[in-house]
Parts: sequence; C-alpha cells; structure tokens
Amino acid sequence: MTGKIAVGGITRVDGLVKVRVLGAAAGHGLAGRTLSSLGLKGINLNCVTSFTDSEGANNLSFAIHADDLDQTLGILQSLQDEIQAGKVDYERGCTSISVYGPHFSERPAIAGTVFETMSNAKVEILMISTSFSTVSFLTYTDQATVAIDHLREEFLVP
Repeated sequence: MTGKIAVGGITRVDGLVKVRVLGAAAGHGLAGRTLSSLGLKGINLNCVTSFTDSEGANNLSFAIHADDLDQTLGILQSLQDEIQAGKVDYERGCTSISVYGPHFSERPAIAGTVFETMSNAKVEILMISTSFSTVSFLTYTDQATVAIDHLREEFLVP
C-alpha cells in the first residue's frame, strides 16, 4: 500500500488565456449574461470563478483558448455597459490542470492535498474551480510540467 490517494487521472489543457471581468455592479447579470453570450458564440470556457469583492462589486474570471481571445474581447466590450463592468483584462500563457476521480465528494482531503502540493512545488495558482468529481486550477504554462510531476508523486494515478 502506497498511502497515496487514488484518483481517476490528471488532465492538462495548454494554450489558454485568463480573462477577468472586474467591478461589475450587482444585479446586472454579470455571470449569466457573460457566460451565455460567450457560449452562444461557441466559446468554450475553462475554470470559471465568480466572487463579490469587499465593495459589493461582482467579478468573473475564466479561461478560454487563445484562439478565442479577440472574439471574447469583442463580446465583452459589447456587454460592458449592460453589465456595468469596470474593467476587462486578460493574461496569456496559461494552462488548466485537473485532478479527477469518481469519489471525490466522499473524500475531504483532495483539494487540500492538491493545493498543498502546488504550494510545496512553488507552482502559482491563478484560479481554482471544483466540482463533485474534479479539482481544477489555472497556472502558468511554464509551471505546468512541474505541477503535474508533483501531483503524480502525491496521488496514485492510473
């Protein structure tokens, strides 16, 4: 017995751009309007995160494929007045890494183990997204191989 937590696998998606829509007024449908508009244009989102800041403004972050950046920025610009966003910015050179397994909802230590491992490996986390079966995060592409190597050391991966 290795003592490692068994996972279903680890996936990696390169060529991503982190996009942030910041400072939107509450009650203007930031997440719904933005995500619907992008999806209807065929833009696939990765690692979506939303939060309200200390001033009550809504903020949305997500990753898209680099090829979709110009179209995404155009859509966001057309929505900016409607959603009353204060700022839209982006950062290239990102990779999404996901650790998945069928019984994650029954295992309380998965996310903590993933992010403690990343901290020990000095891998910068740009965004986190979780579900019942997956822990995903966005990091810089130049740190992705190190991240996966450390995750493979920590988890029992098929």
